[in-house]
Amino acid sequence: MRLKRLYKWLAAVVVAAIIICLGLFVYKRSMQRAEQRVKAFVHVINYEYKAPEKMYKYFTKAYRQEISEADFVEAFNKERSYPYLTPLFLNYESIEMDKDDRSAVAIFSQAARLPGMIVEINLVYENGDYYVHYFEEFLDGSYLDKFERLDMGGE
Repeated sequence: MRLKRLYKWLAAVVVAAIIICLGLFVYKRSMQRAEQRVKAFVHVINYEYKAPEKMYKYFTKAYRQEISEADFVEAFNKERSYPYLTPLFLNYESIEMDKDDRSAVAIFSQAARLPGMIVEINLVYENGDYYVHYFEEFLDGSYLDKFERLDMGGE
């Protein structure tokens, strides 16, 4: 009888420890956490662009289901092969959260020849953290249009 109680107690302790550990890996929905996540993502874009695979972990589950990491890396490298067309450096401006903190839009100014260029990055809270939906043009291949226009002499 005593042994049964000990097993029940140990099982309860193990379950409690698992719940506590899982709680440590789930971030509270907040503007502060969304801002941290999007800034970390953009840090990779700005400073680690030669390793685009590091961006992939920040994408939403839906985005990752539509494009593999290898295909994303290939598209990113192709798109960045003409950097004067698409300036790379982004500067954080602000973030706008929805009313229940489940999604947000982060606003960045884009380092470009023309002042006032703005980039919006969408964030979604899923699986205990914020993930981004960005580079949509990689999903449908529309980013390749600019290369075709260059090949045609700008027509």
